[in-house]
Formats: sequence, structure tokens, C-alpha cells
Amino acid sequence: MKFKGEFGIAASLLVAAGPSVSAFDSSSSNSPVGSRREMMQQAASAIISGASVLCVGTGFASPALAKDEKAPSVLRSAGCARGAGEACADLAEGNSFILDLQRKSQENAEQADAAALAAYNNKNFPEFMASLNPPKYLVKMPDGKFQVYDNVELSKLKAAGKIKVERPLAKGGKIGLDLTQKPILVLVD
Repeated sequence: MKFKGEFGIAASLLVAAGPSVSAFDSSSSNSPVGSRREMMQQAASAIISGASVLCVGTGFASPALAKDEKAPSVLRSAGCARGAGEACADLAEGNSFILDLQRKSQENAEQADAAALAAYNNKNFPEFMASLNPPKYLVKMPDGKFQVYDNVELSKLKAAGKIKVERPLAKGGKIGLDLTQKPILVLVD
């Protein structure tokens, strides 16, 4: 008997399992098995045993279906992130170009962290600060850190010409403007 559709293989396995999976108890002709759960457990058992026979019969052995074998342990390798880590030399395989890229990544890691922190601050805090009562404003200092000012302090700095508006750049300016960030207020020396 051939079955088509999404559950064709499972139905074929149930038919192949034969009388071991039945919705009715063999002791009386029409009495249902104790519960639906028991019937589902019998069906699942038949499918798994049928699948293991199918896998072994076709030459594919599955460790998840083998009852005597233990599951293989998870393989873990040493890490190599941003050019630093125990596995970096192994991953480079002596390739001077890859080693050079790893060295550059390692050198730029601090700048990348600072850029990621600035982007996080620019995307998340200006609207929150503006929602406070009284509203506050984030202003980027010349050293790259942020300072919070209220309306009075900010208006004094603007009147003195010490505040300018700057559009954040994506990838350090390599791509252009970062349109996911709003303009930043920057303190000018």
C-alpha cells in the first residue's frame, strides 16, 4: 500500500509495523486502548523502530536512534574573535594575508567597541532623555563620551556657538551616512 502526501513515510511505517500499533486493545475486539497518550506512545515507538530498521537497512546508521551508543559529545574548538584567540594561528594556516587581517582586526578592536557603544547610545538614549520632565539632551564631548544637559544649559552652549549638529557615519565613514541614527549634538572646543 502506498501513501502520498506530507505524512506518507509515517503512514507507511505504521502499516509496516503491523499489529503492534493499533487503536484497539487486542484483548477485546472493540475496546479502545487505555488512553490516547498510550496509543500515541505506541505509534511513536513503531515509527522509531521502523525508522531505525529503514536507516540500518539502507546503510545509514543514526547515532540518535541507536540504543546502545551514547550521544556524541559536542566538539568545541578554541576561539578566534576579532583576530585574538588560541585558534587564530590554526585558522590562518600560515597564510600571511589572513594573519595580517587578524592583526588589523586586533588593532581596531578598541575603535570598533567605541563605535558600537556610540551607535548604541545614539540609537537608544536621545528619545528617552527627551521624554523626561524636564527634557534632557545628550551631547557628545570632544573625547567621544556623552554628557547630559537640560534646556537651560544647552541653550547657553548654543548661544555661545559651542554646539553643532553632526550626522553619524556608517562604518567609520567608509559607507556614508548612517540613516539608522539621528543627528548628534556635539560640543565644539
